[in-house]
Amino acid sequence: MLRCCAFLAALILVGFTTLEAHADRRVALVIGNSEYRTIPALKNPDTDAENVSKTLRLAGFNVFVAKDVTKLQFEEKFRNYLAAVDGADLAVVYYSGHGFQIGGENFLIPVDASLKDAADIEVQAIKLDDVLQQLRSKSKIQVIILDACRNNPFPRKDYWLRDQLIVSGETGLAQVKSSLNTLIAFATEPGAVAYDGTGALSPFSSAFSRRALAPNQEIRTVMAAVRRDVVKATNGKQVPWENSSLVDEVVLMRHDEPEGQQVMVEQPQPASERGLHITGAAEAIDNHGVSIPVGVGPVPLKLDFPTNDPAVSLKLASYPATGTLSLPDRTLSPESSLMADDIDHLRYEPQIGSAAPVEVGFQISAGKASKRATMKLSPSVDPCDQAAGAPLDLQGVAPGRQPNEIGGGAVEACETAVKTYPGVTRFRYELGRALLASGKVDEARKAIQEAADKGHVRAVFELGDIAASGTGTAVDPTKASSLYSQASDKGDPYAMAAWGRALFNGIGVQPDTGKGLDLLLKAAAMGHINAMNDLAVIFQEGRNGVPADPARALAFLKAGIDRQGVYSMSILGLPARSALPVAVCKPKVVRKIVTKIKLVPTPTPTTPPEVFETPLKPIQNDTGPAPWRGSSGDHPEPKGGGSGSSEGSTTEGSTGTTDTGSADTDTTGPTDTGSTGSVSDTGSTVGSDSTGLF
Repeated sequence: MLRCCAFLAALILVGFTTLEAHADRRVALVIGNSEYRTIPALKNPDTDAENVSKTLRLAGFNVFVAKDVTKLQFEEKFRNYLAAVDGADLAVVYYSGHGFQIGGENFLIPVDASLKDAADIEVQAIKLDDVLQQLRSKSKIQVIILDACRNNPFPRKDYWLRDQLIVSGETGLAQVKSSLNTLIAFATEPGAVAYDGTGALSPFSSAFSRRALAPNQEIRTVMAAVRRDVVKATNGKQVPWENSSLVDEVVLMRHDEPEGQQVMVEQPQPASERGLHITGAAEAIDNHGVSIPVGVGPVPLKLDFPTNDPAVSLKLASYPATGTLSLPDRTLSPESSLMADDIDHLRYEPQIGSAAPVEVGFQISAGKASKRATMKLSPSVDPCDQAAGAPLDLQGVAPGRQPNEIGGGAVEACETAVKTYPGVTRFRYELGRALLASGKVDEARKAIQEAADKGHVRAVFELGDIAASGTGTAVDPTKASSLYSQASDKGDPYAMAAWGRALFNGIGVQPDTGKGLDLLLKAAAMGHINAMNDLAVIFQEGRNGVPADPARALAFLKAGIDRQGVYSMSILGLPARSALPVAVCKPKVVRKIVTKIKLVPTPTPTTPPEVFETPLKPIQNDTGPAPWRGSSGDHPEPKGGGSGSSEGSTTEGSTGTTDTGSADTDTTGPTDTGSTGSVSDTGSTVGSDSTGLF
C-alpha cells in the first residue's frame, strides 16, 4: 500500500511542474541600446531589454542579453549567439533602440555610431538583412522583434549602399520580406514611428512581456493581443505589424496541464526521517561544484542525490544567470519544480562566451520541513578550442588562433576532445587545423573532410582553401570556387570574402561585380579584417565600375585598425607592430589620411601562449607578411612535408612586392586573395589579418 501511495505521489507532483518548455532548442538574443554617445539617449530600451529577457527566460529560452552595445561588442555577442543557435529549433532576436531605413534597407544602430560620413553606415551600423541571413542558415524557425521604428536622428542623410549613394528620407523601418518559417514583428507599421510611452517600458515591450507568457498560445495569437494592447495604450497612434511566413506552430510558453483536479498524496514518514533526507540532499548540492565545458551540449551534473523519496521535492530558488538547466525531456525555467528522482538527471549547458561562474539555488521540501541549498557551476573552454579554434568560426566557442599561434600540444588536445566528444564536429575540424600546422597534411585533410561531411561550415571553406593553394594536392580553382560558394551560402565570413573576391574580379569564374562587392561587404560587417582591406583598396582606386571614394576607403581601414588589423595600418603607411616590410598606398593617399587617424599604442607581441593559456580576448600576433593561399593566409608551411604555401616565411613573395606589381603601383586592388597587404594581378598577396572580435 505504501509503495502504491509513493507512486501516486510521484505522478501528482510531476503534474504540478509548471512553466517548463519542451526539449526543443530555443535561443534568444535581446538587445537594448539606450545610452547613445553622439545623439540623445533613449529612455526605454535598457528596461525593455531587461523585461523581455526575463520573459523569455521564464519561457525556457537560452537568452543572450546585450545592453548599450558598440559595433565591436555587437559582433562578439552576435558571434556567440550564432554558435549557440546553430541547429536550433527556434531563434529569436529582440532589438530595442535606434533603427531606421535607407533606400529600403533597415539598419540597427550601435551606441557608438556617429554616422558623420557617407561611408559610416557600412562600418558603424548593423544591417538587418545580414542578421536574418545568418539566422536562416542556422535555425529551423526565426522570429525577429523590432521595437526600433524611428526617424534617422543623425544630421547626415545620404549614405553609401553597395555602389550607390542613397538619401534617407523615409520614416521608421521598411517592410521586410520573410523567407519560409520566419516571423518579423515591428513595434509599429512599416514607415511609421514607435512611441516611448509614459512609463519605464515602451507600450510594445510592455504588452509583449505581458502576453507572451499566456500558456500554449501560438505566437500569431500573442502578437494579435499585443497589437490590441498597443493600439489601446496609444489611442490608435501606433499599430504593431508583422510579416509571417510560418508554416510551423510557434508557442513561446508551453504549459502541460494535468487533466482533472489533483490532490496531493504523501507517503507517511516520520518527521525525523524527512529531516535526514532533506539534510542529506542539501549537503549533496552544497558540496557540489563542477567545471562545465562550453559548446558540447547539456552536461550531466552527476549530483549523486542521496534519496529518491517521492515525498522530497525541489523548486528552483535561483536560476543560473546564464545558460540553461534541463532534464532529458525538457528545459527548465526559473520557476520549475523537480522530484528527487529528477536530480540525478539534471544537466547544465553554459552560455557560449560566458566565463563567469554561476549559482543554482534549490528549495528542498518534504511535508513541512524545508531547507535551501546552492551549487556553483564554472564554465570552461576545452583545451582543443583554446589551442586550435579558428578566428571568426561561427560554430566555434573561442576567439581563435592564427596557424602560427597553434602550439605543439594542439594535436594531442584535439585528439582527446574528438575521443571524449565524438558528436561535436567542431573538434574534428580543429584537429585538422592542428595537424595542418604540424605538417601532417594527409591526416589533416582527412579530419577536415570528416568535419565538412558532418556539417561544419568552416571546414568546407578549408577544403576550398586547400584546393586553391594545392596543399598536398593539385591546384583546383574550380573545386575551390564551388566549396567557397557552398560555405558562403551558409554564412561563413572567410568563405564570403574568398568567394566575393573571385566574383568581383572574375578570377576563375564568370565576373559578377555586384554580388562580389556585396559578399565582401557582408564579410566586413561580420568583422573580417581582410575583407575591410580589400574594400579599402577598391574604393581608393575605383574598380570594376565601383566609383572611387577615398573617404569610404578610409572608413574601412579605420574599422580594420579598430580590430587590431596590422595590414590596415600598413596600407595607410602607419607604423605596424612588425619590423618586416609591408606595402603602402601612394604618397598622396598617406598625406590625406594619416592626419585623421588616432592610434592607440599596443604592446609588442610576445611568444604565442601555450595550449592552455589562451587569453580571454582575441589578440593579433604579428607574424609578418605571408604569401597568399587563396583565402586569408590561414596556414603555415607544412613542417613535415607536403606542398603548399608558407605563411610567415621570408620568400620573395612575402616581401610586400611581386614581379608584376605592388600596392604602390597602379595595379593595386583586390584579386583572388585572402588579405590585402599588397596585391598584384597574379593573385599573390602578403599579410594575414583575419582575427576580429566576431
